[in-house]
Amino acid sequence: MNSLLTVSSLASMTGRYLLLIGVSGGLAIFCGITLGIVVTRPALRSVAPVILALVNIGQSLPSLAVLALSLGFLGLGFKPAIFALFLYSLLPVVRNTAVGINEVDGNLKEAAAGMGMRGREVLFQVELPLAIPVIMSGIRTAVIVNVGTAALGALIGAGGLGNLIFTGLSMELTSVILVGATIIAAIAVALDLGLETLARRISPRGIRAAHNKAA
Repeated sequence: MNSLLTVSSLASMTGRYLLLIGVSGGLAIFCGITLGIVVTRPALRSVAPVILALVNIGQSLPSLAVLALSLGFLGLGFKPAIFALFLYSLLPVVRNTAVGINEVDGNLKEAAAGMGMRGREVLFQVELPLAIPVIMSGIRTAVIVNVGTAALGALIGAGGLGNLIFTGLSMELTSVILVGATIIAAIAVALDLGLETLARRISPRGIRAAHNKAA
């Protein structure tokens, strides 16, 4: 027990946990926003149901089942945990990106096109900036899901703070479980607050003003 709760041991497990979250979450955010953009393009609307159905698989299955499938393909360790966490946190980003873009006022898109903007310019200068609050909401959801689920990675040898929780459970050491759970909860709160702050800062000025007025 003492060896588990040393500063160096806790720092190592926390670092491993943050690496799991960072890599899988970063991949989910990048791929999720990309897929969310794809399903909103008029020329690709036909493939949208297929993409959304595939993405839904990750969250329709229990997290342990996703881990088991990853284990079957990639074996034990870091890689299957990354893949499972990536799948499990992909849906909120894809869905919110698509919803955010689709909710942008069509008149604004037409006005931008009328000013000579091409499709890509409309996307990056009009649609995505206005969709930022909704997209960031999906990212926050995905990250929090990721933080909570990453503890299960310890079951397939990925390490991290999940080791504290499962070791504490197997040895009936409540203090060890509480330390692991407390650190995970602190990470979740810190990331959520950080992403909320980031969302406010990168949102267009008009949206920030409306949000502050509503608050």
